[in-house]
Amino acid sequence: MRQPLPVFLLTATLLGSGGAFAADAPDTASQTPPRTAAPSISPPLPIGVEADVYCTGWIEEPDAGFPAAIFSAELINSKQGFFEGDILYLDAGANQGFAAGQEYWIVRPERIVNSVQSVLDVVGRVYLTPGRVRILCSQENSSIAEIVLSCSDTNIGDFVLPFEPIPIPLVRRTAPLSSCDPQTGKVSGHIVADFDTVTSIAKDSVVYLDLGEDDGLLPGDFLSVFRLPVEDRRLRTILGHPDMPAEREVRITLGEAAILTTRKKTSVAIITSMRDTMYVGDRVELK
Repeated sequence: MRQPLPVFLLTATLLGSGGAFAADAPDTASQTPPRTAAPSISPPLPIGVEADVYCTGWIEEPDAGFPAAIFSAELINSKQGFFEGDILYLDAGANQGFAAGQEYWIVRPERIVNSVQSVLDVVGRVYLTPGRVRILCSQENSSIAEIVLSCSDTNIGDFVLPFEPIPIPLVRRTAPLSSCDPQTGKVSGHIVADFDTVTSIAKDSVVYLDLGEDDGLLPGDFLSVFRLPVEDRRLRTILGHPDMPAEREVRITLGEAAILTTRKKTSVAIITSMRDTMYVGDRVELK
């Protein structure tokens, strides 16, 4: 490993003096206590990979606007879906601020997401990000762009949004929760949607939460995932036993999640550990 500059200069000075300093110094080797090894500290580890932050989109207001849309493609007569290397045509150009070299998200508005146990309260809309484009050249009101990253196929009618790099959060893992750990009393919410709607939520799955920057969440934060045993509460009521106080409420600990990206009222998280099956609607609480 490279030595810091001050140490290197001191070493060179001592060597240049013919070791006189070392010769004149008293022998203290026998008086120096044995050096103990420094405690091992695990370095920060990345949560997820680039695909987890660049390919999973976000939840935002249902009627979000976009500066341009994809209206055609170079191979429109032979392809329906487009991937990395394909050329696309956008309906905005120099008059709208588009210029060669700029990069844009490809964005696709998807399903509406409601609050847990509500068909009226809307959390937002899922916006998928199937890829990224770079502007090759622009005319007054149109641009030619190349797909430089593909997560899935891009379609005619998809929108674009100015691209900003997103760092993968680096974190030091905390001790996993146990069934006996009390509630933290910190902000809590729910899993309101999953990125992969085909397969079940599992370790490394990406999910969307109804918590965001307004709730104090930041990329890298860890949350516990849990479920209240509703059936147990009903059973106690049927048997005539009162519910336990809220602060002692039994919870089924399901695992943990870590925040990848945040918006004002929502966030994208990755499941980092899993003890039992998770579903949309399960609860989360900041650790």
